[in-house]
Amino acid sequence: MDVHILSSRVLRPSNPNSAPSEAPLTVFDRFASNIYIAVLFAFSPPTPPNDALIAGLSKTLLLFPTLAGRLDYSRRLRRPCLIVGGCGGGALVVEAAASSNLSDHLPLEVSPDFQLLHPSPASAVHVFQVQLNRFACGGLIIGATAHHRVADGQSMSIFFTAWAQTVRGAFVDRPPVYDQSWLKPRCPPHCEFNHWGLEFTPLNSSSVNQIDVDPSEITNMLIRYSADFIQKLRRKAEGKYTTFETLIGHLWRKITVARRLEDRVQTMVRVSVNGRTRLKPPVPNEFFGNLVLNAYPQATAKDLIDEGLPGAAMMIHEAIRRVDDRYIQSFIDFGELYGDEELVPVYDVDGNVLSPMLEVDSWLRFRFEDVDFGGGGALRAFLPTWVPFEGLVMVLPGFGEDGGIDVFVTLLEEHAKMLRQISHSLD
Repeated sequence: MDVHILSSRVLRPSNPNSAPSEAPLTVFDRFASNIYIAVLFAFSPPTPPNDALIAGLSKTLLLFPTLAGRLDYSRRLRRPCLIVGGCGGGALVVEAAASSNLSDHLPLEVSPDFQLLHPSPASAVHVFQVQLNRFACGGLIIGATAHHRVADGQSMSIFFTAWAQTVRGAFVDRPPVYDQSWLKPRCPPHCEFNHWGLEFTPLNSSSVNQIDVDPSEITNMLIRYSADFIQKLRRKAEGKYTTFETLIGHLWRKITVARRLEDRVQTMVRVSVNGRTRLKPPVPNEFFGNLVLNAYPQATAKDLIDEGLPGAAMMIHEAIRRVDDRYIQSFIDFGELYGDEELVPVYDVDGNVLSPMLEVDSWLRFRFEDVDFGGGGALRAFLPTWVPFEGLVMVLPGFGEDGGIDVFVTLLEEHAKMLRQISHSLD
């Protein structure tokens, strides 16, 4: 793919002469990975011109000021913070052109070329960056990166939907909510659960078990599951579990086989769980920021295979069920007790190989597939970018004729070859 950068600018929605404000990162923000998440939206022509997209983005950032902020450390608060307003900050907008037609690349298959379609996270200065890639046919790929400590996937789906509505001149039906009254520790704060080791590395711990390989040994793949195959899986799992639990149970078992894990090896899945609906009372889905914790189903490789798909789905179901109001409140209290410490999330000590673990995210309940900037073109693909990191599984809405589900997986190339052979086996 041949992509040429044409221009770049920084959008600063706030008055540079205004006094900046410091917003301390919550314990959920500090638990989020210290990385940028990059996504790609591909639209067939006709699409709105870049000027309309950029003007809409500038207006939308007024509703989402934290995406134009900057991460820093507050000596006054003694905590990491997001600085909003004043000079600095802003959102980076890059315009680029591709000499080919978008149809030449559809359906989109994951490729290292994806990295040409969004600003590089490695040299990022701004917490939100977007690249508008125009193809010769008039098609458009929007590549965007956002720092995870500013917003989780649910939040970014609210943002992209609002941006698209603004470009169309439509009413923003789900504006962001910033109220943090739910983030209230008990008196006195009390940790009912142990959050050291699962969410944050123990203080003063020197035990690091990183596994790193040359990134060229890691590949990305997209597995497409039809609606018919999903129904077969659910019947095999006795219909007791959600589509997500069933599909991840299936993939956990198949990836364990593909990795050739020995029987006694303990394998674990870090499953992202949206805490908004699990708190009592629930937090609106429009809350903008981070409110995600993990469930941790685990088993030996032998037990996982022997228990079959129903057993794997049950382990995932039970682990997710345990991330309830009590667990989340315990985590809030943990933040109150240890917030002044230099908290290091477990993600920050991972190498680029997670095996025998997996990290799983579901984007099925977000509204990414509903993003419509107008103009008459259709959303033809929605994918994460190329990720040089082993052990990620992202569950996405499918764009095939029958819908279905697409699953983005990153593995060592030797294990990916095996997974391609067995990914649709019902054994």
